[in-house]
Amino acid sequence: KDEYATSGYYSVLLKDYKIKAELTGTKRVGFQRYTFPKSSESHIIFDIGNRQGERGAVKESKVMMTEDGRIEGYVITNPEYVKKYQAGAEVAMYFSAVLDKKPKGFGVFNKQETQATKKEISGVGAGVYLTFDTKENETITVKVGLSYTSIANARLNLNSEAKNTNFDTAKKEALSTWNEYLGRITVEGKNETDKIKFYT
Repeated sequence: KDEYATSGYYSVLLKDYKIKAELTGTKRVGFQRYTFPKSSESHIIFDIGNRQGERGAVKESKVMMTEDGRIEGYVITNPEYVKKYQAGAEVAMYFSAVLDKKPKGFGVFNKQETQATKKEISGVGAGVYLTFDTKENETITVKVGLSYTSIANARLNLNSEAKNTNFDTAKKEALSTWNEYLGRITVEGKNETDKIKFYT
């Protein structure tokens, strides 16, 4: 009951923390929006160096906080789908992220330790955490440019697709894009479940 998904948009209430998480995106930029409770210990974590979903074991990762406040880095993995079609191949994903609020604190972590105020870390398990003071129902938005080529290209994708785009505009455009493509198909029949399954 606390989860919602449609074309180009997903949201869920993280009950343990009373934080609403929302996701949308453009072709090469992911948008994340978090609605926080009032707290002096609100966190956003960039967990780059640990396995997520079907992406496979992490071979290498690096994450850093730049002087202008960006979070950037990469992760190299051997995803499950790659194992099936191209055994032994690796996939590198580079990213550049910007937030619409400056953190009051930050640090890095891996499987062994957490280091406050440090801005860069690499290796398996690497990540960055950001700490904020938040008011009740305050939102923080993260835009993440992605690239299979380089951090510079991830930054370029972020600037060209999302520099002047907010979360709600991206959400609206994502739904429109999905509808434009899926609207080319007309499905007939009396079974509503089959129609939903086909569309999904």
